Amino acid sequence: MFLVFLFCLSSMLKASPFDFNDFSRYTDQNPLIPNYSNYSPKAYGSDSVPLPPDQALQKEKDNIETRRSMLDWHQKLGLLTWGFWLATNIVGEQALSNLKREYEPFANYLLLSDPQKNAPLYLALMNVSPWDSESSGSSHASLAYTTFTLYSITAVLAFFSPSKTIEREYGLNTIFTHKAMIWIHLPAMLSMPFLGEKISKEGPSAAETMRTVGWAAFGAFSVSIAVFYF
Repeated sequence: MFLVFLFCLSSMLKASPFDFNDFSRYTDQNPLIPNYSNYSPKAYGSDSVPLPPDQALQKEKDNIETRRSMLDWHQKLGLLTWGFWLATNIVGEQALSNLKREYEPFANYLLLSDPQKNAPLYLALMNVSPWDSESSGSSHASLAYTTFTLYSITAVLAFFSPSKTIEREYGLNTIFTHKAMIWIHLPAMLSMPFLGEKISKEGPSAAETMRTVGWAAFGAFSVSIAVFYF
């Protein structure tokens, strides 16, 4: 009975796909290079019909090249986004300092022409007048749209790049920090257009909120870039 058990166990081990001593799963050119289709069959074909070793390795090389190319562009556009984001915040500071009521010049003219008679009209115009920055408002908006577009393209490149076959080490490292910062600058970037729309109605209070969120998100975005260089 014991001999029958050993025979069955030996047969199962020889048929197991996890037998790493079976070099038939390795390439003919180099036995040290494994056939990754045995470890990730979904990446190379169906579970029941894996690709041949040479096709699997070629597909793996293509995925690595595609991923590297997309992440290179992700890195380049990320630096460009950082520059435009900094410019957007600087011009935003100027726009905040010049934030005024849009109807204020006309309302002041009415008030000065006849203060006693036009005082109620002055107050009514100032109450309904939207807020705007004459000198830097349009420049800030243009830079903001450009920054948002570059940021979106940069994020799409990283999101749709092929997944890596070999996972990096776990723990606190550059990749972990880079991805952790997403939870700060991504929600902030998505909220920025809505905060900008409130400025015309709420004025300085909404602008101060946008200023705080903008600089905090820029700081997180800067950290996500700096971890790869410093």
